[in-house]
Amino acid sequence: MPKQLQKIWWLMFPITFVAGYAAYLLVQAAGIIQLDSLPQMLVFVLCFAALRTGLLFVSWLAIVGFVPQLAKSILDKEAATK
Repeated sequence: MPKQLQKIWWLMFPITFVAGYAAYLLVQAAGIIQLDSLPQMLVFVLCFAALRTGLLFVSWLAIVGFVPQLAKSILDKEAATK
């Protein structure tokens, strides 16, 4: 998955929002009502990071599958910067 994909704001904003909300719901379902202590915050952050990474991967697969021209342009930009 290219690093340039993480710089596209119109893609990262909804992914970050959805991952944050889903992590919040997961933490609530686990019985953590408030993030009072460090272990509770760590559980939230780990859920958020895992969900964000997974959603980013699924969005990259969707881009490759449905808009291959955009995927090629992103990969070309990544290759040009190296």
